[in-house]
Amino acid sequence: MRLSSLSLRDFRNLAAVELALSPGISVFYGDNGQGKTNLLEAVYLLATLKSFRGAKNGQLIRFEREGEATKRVADCAVIKGRLLTGSLPRDYQVTIDSKGKRIRVDGKDPRGLPNYFSGIKAVSFVPSDLRMVDGGPELRRDFLDRAAFTLDSSYLGVARDYRSALRQKNALLRDGKRTGRSPDPALLSVWNDRLIAAGSSVVNRRVMFLSRFGPVFREVHEGITGAAKGHAEIRYRGPVSGTVMKDGPASIETELRRKIEEASAQEIRRGHATVGPHRDDWELRVGGEPLRAFGSQGQVRSAALGMRMAVMELTHESAGVCPLFLLDDVSSELDVNRNRQLMERLRALNAQVLVTTTSLDNLKLTRDSYAPFLVKNGVVESDA
Repeated sequence: MRLSSLSLRDFRNLAAVELALSPGISVFYGDNGQGKTNLLEAVYLLATLKSFRGAKNGQLIRFEREGEATKRVADCAVIKGRLLTGSLPRDYQVTIDSKGKRIRVDGKDPRGLPNYFSGIKAVSFVPSDLRMVDGGPELRRDFLDRAAFTLDSSYLGVARDYRSALRQKNALLRDGKRTGRSPDPALLSVWNDRLIAAGSSVVNRRVMFLSRFGPVFREVHEGITGAAKGHAEIRYRGPVSGTVMKDGPASIETELRRKIEEASAQEIRRGHATVGPHRDDWELRVGGEPLRAFGSQGQVRSAALGMRMAVMELTHESAGVCPLFLLDDVSSELDVNRNRQLMERLRALNAQVLVTTTSLDNLKLTRDSYAPFLVKNGVVESDA
């Protein structure tokens, strides 16, 4: 998979960008605050329809600062990219305005998100990724769901079914708490049934993904850190036991139903669902110790980088295509050894890589091994 050209209009501080990109490594360098990360964010959004910063649509449309205030100067932002998979070119476009996002493939409605995502994939590594190792559980759930989706876009439908059932159940519970009346048992049973059916599918898909992801991550992690640092292991944490999870969807559904029934009084009292995959977590252990509690900053960096690389390698192995790899702020998160290991693995995958850095000296790469672009005040220019 290769992004051969990129066009941006009114995306954040990037008023107009037109780029031809090389198959290998493209490096976007310049001072902080010039638009380097914005460019990577645009590519990631084109591939996933999400911002890796968690930004809302209105924040993505170009604005200008007037003293302490900001003023929007455009009605919409447009991101276009031409993707080459084999010899077949396909044109992807996302338009962002106050109403949301509109997507096109080759100028047409792709007729469903699975059709859109089947042809474009991206994996990012940004400074905030360190928090998925030692931060809150919502960040780890997001990584797990995003990684499972990158590998298999059909996971999107499973996750959506669960979120829809969860919203309906929570609305019913909140209304009961607000009015002081217990929710209608029949209606609560309906939403519980749907939540359990969808939730057991989510847990099963997550566990299946981790069973494939774990060995790849362990190999990548050891390649970065060395086996002497200890084997890496990921353990899924939730109300359903590991033994039950290994037994498959039917057993997961039975156990999840039992746990939800046990928590019924507590959920009605609190006014929201307290059991389900929206509350689950995973734990990373290295050498038998939980990295979140005992890991150094360097160990956390290596683990976070290894997890992103493992998604790349597993997707390449399973789908036959290598996602775009977006690496933000290489100077702050990667030392010389990790940078060298990373680039060697990416070259072995024949991956297209977009990197940002404040200085080309941070890369420790030969000048003929990448295409440089200078980013200054929202303008991107080739520096070849």
